[in-house]
Amino acid sequence: MGRPSKKEERTEEILNAFYRCVARYGLEGSTLEHIAEESGLKRSLVRHFVGNREELVQLLVDRVLQQSAAQWQAMISSLPAEQRPEALLDTLFCDQYSDAEYVLVIESLIFSAGRDPALQQRMQQWLQGFTDDIAAILQADYPAAETATLAAVAYGIVSIYFNLDSLAPLGMNAQYRQPARTAAGYLLERLQQSPATAETH
Repeated sequence: MGRPSKKEERTEEILNAFYRCVARYGLEGSTLEHIAEESGLKRSLVRHFVGNREELVQLLVDRVLQQSAAQWQAMISSLPAEQRPEALLDTLFCDQYSDAEYVLVIESLIFSAGRDPALQQRMQQWLQGFTDDIAAILQADYPAAETATLAAVAYGIVSIYFNLDSLAPLGMNAQYRQPARTAAGYLLERLQQSPATAETH
């Protein structure tokens, strides 16, 4: 396998810098000047290696969603065969797996999606897939639970998870990590309280 080309190396450096800028300034605030400064390259070189800002945004979205999907599938695969919902919550709300920078980038993409129909569609698919996967994990342990209840609990878990690391700029995500895990656990209890579900346990 050959060494990466200079273009590949520079593109990687620029995308890493753009990623950090989006977490810090948001997508709209991540100007070419900010990206050039963060990457240690001149603005002209940024444009030379990745094109205009629209092309750079597309590269970043592709990268973020691909990495997100790979990491999410790896995490699902690592869950034990039994008590998967509880293990899922332990993993989602574990400090070891916390990635506030990633959450801030995702939230910035969601915010910007309101002005970009193509980005909006991609972020809708990403969120729906994330929520559907959690609902499927819950359904395996609570097969008698109603579909609407499973969807509501899955959405609640997703909401708590992203809200937690969105507090990183306030320096409060560590403070609320355990309460967030507890709140997500209360949602699982809602499934356990279903009369039909209780009969299967």
